Amino acid sequence: MKKIIVILFCLVLWSCSQKKLDLKDLIVGQKPNVDLSVFTDNIKEQSGRFEMPTENGVQLVDKGEKVVYYYYAGNKKVTFDKAKIADVLETKVVTYNGLVSFISVHPDNKDAVSLLKDLLKTYSIPDSISYDTRKFTDSDRETANVLKNVLPRYVKEVADEFDNKSTQYPQQFFWSKNDILTHITIDPTNANLNMSVKIVTKRAYMDHIVQEYARPLLKEYDSPLAHLFKK
Repeated sequence: MKKIIVILFCLVLWSCSQKKLDLKDLIVGQKPNVDLSVFTDNIKEQSGRFEMPTENGVQLVDKGEKVVYYYYAGNKKVTFDKAKIADVLETKVVTYNGLVSFISVHPDNKDAVSLLKDLLKTYSIPDSISYDTRKFTDSDRETANVLKNVLPRYVKEVADEFDNKSTQYPQQFFWSKNDILTHITIDPTNANLNMSVKIVTKRAYMDHIVQEYARPLLKEYDSPLAHLFKK
């Protein structure tokens, strides 16, 4: 009898341990390898794509697409590459016609530094970098130190024509492979990276499935990142 109880207890522990989701393990462009609905009650279906311009933005046009959003902000059982996710800022997975087509993650700032270091090792040299320049004040010196610690090869001091010095750092990183774009953005303040990670398929991007990348109002800005997608 005691053996049975021990076995049942172990099975319960094993079952509980399985109820965790690391979004880094999802294979983008393929069907989910786990039931995404197990980890959230906040699930929304979207009818169509962001295509029709209006005075207040863009409205959806239904062309038969099946788009499902799964929201995970604040879920302690959901991580990204073992990093905890933020409690308030949005983390979500979007499936498009049954395939994982968009992952958007806001990691907890406590884990953001180690996560960025790990991702830079994993993805290696970015295909493209967008830089920002800022003059950090004495009160925000720790923020500059964090950047120099995490991104020593990318951060440097620059001066304008009047010899006013400021810090140049990468604000956005892009990697592309197999028509999948990985896009990391940082907005450093108060010694935090305020980082986001977005992974999107070319099809979802070009079809304006997710609002973050839907810009159909002006043709010349319709697909500002389309040139970054590579096979």
